[in-house]
Amino acid sequence: MKKLYLILILFACVFTAGAQNKQGDKPTQSGADRVQALKVAFITKALDLTSEEAEKFWPIYNEYQDKRDVVRKQLQENRKKVKEEADKLSADELLKLADEEMTLRQQDLDLQKEMHEKLKKVLPAKKLAQLYVAEEDFKKELLQMLKEDNKKPEPVNPK
Repeated sequence: MKKLYLILILFACVFTAGAQNKQGDKPTQSGADRVQALKVAFITKALDLTSEEAEKFWPIYNEYQDKRDVVRKQLQENRKKVKEEADKLSADELLKLADEEMTLRQQDLDLQKEMHEKLKKVLPAKKLAQLYVAEEDFKKELLQMLKEDNKKPEPVNPK
């Protein structure tokens, strides 16, 4: 359990350092990396993972996230193409993109099911169920953080 708290502290330190350096010339951590670190800490805390559970959980979850990122990137590219080029594309090309939307959504669902089956073998039922709630709670918290961040005035950098 002590290792788990050390990991959480490490992620908090990394996030804090990245946020503090944001005001400097070159941030050391991308926004995506900070979000990922926050998500890891949030889910670890919400599920109260033991060291053994975390050791088995995170490789499965990270693999799922990596595969899901590929699918979502393709979805974004297709949607961008439709948004920007719909008037230039033929009906067949648009239909192909619409069909691919459904295929990619199904792939996303299949990835979720695959992860679910793998996690059933390494997490107790309560923690597995809590994972899905924690993911939604994290999204809500992240949106709230972004809203609050957008309300803050931009610092003036005198040169």
